[in-house]
Amino acid sequence: MVSQQTTWTPNRIVAFVIGIVFLIVGILGLILDTTSGNLVGFDVDLVHNLVHLLTGILGLAAAFTGWARRFNQIFGIIYILVGIAGLIPALYFDERLLGLMHVNAADNVLHLVVGLLAAAVGFFVADSGTTRANTDTMARP
Repeated sequence: MVSQQTTWTPNRIVAFVIGIVFLIVGILGLILDTTSGNLVGFDVDLVHNLVHLLTGILGLAAAFTGWARRFNQIFGIIYILVGIAGLIPALYFDERLLGLMHVNAADNVLHLVVGLLAAAVGFFVADSGTTRANTDTMARP
C-alpha cells in the first residue's frame, strides 16, 4: 500500500525546496566568515542564520510528515510580515529589525517574494487526493 506521503504535491515540493535552501543558507551563514555581516549581498548575523536553520528544518519536516500545506501557509504569512516589517524604519532598534537581526533591502525583497510564493501555494493550490497507487490503477486496462 502506498501512503499519501509518496505523492509529491505542489505544497510538498515547495516546503521541501524551502527546507533545503534555507538549511543550506543557514549552514553557510554559520560556516563562512561573515565578520562583515554580509553573505552574498544579504545581511546576516547569528540570529538570522539560526532562523534560516530552523525554517529549513521545519520545511523538511513538514514535507515528510503531511504538514506541507500548513507549513507553506504559516511560513508564507510570517515571511511576508517580516518582509513588510523590514521596510518600516521605526521597527529597527540597535540597527536590527525588531532589535533581533540584521536585514537589508535584499533580505526584505527575498522575504517578501518567498513568503508570497509559499502563501500562494499554501492557500490557493489544493493538493490532489490522488496517490501514485491510484494513478497506476487508473492507467491499467
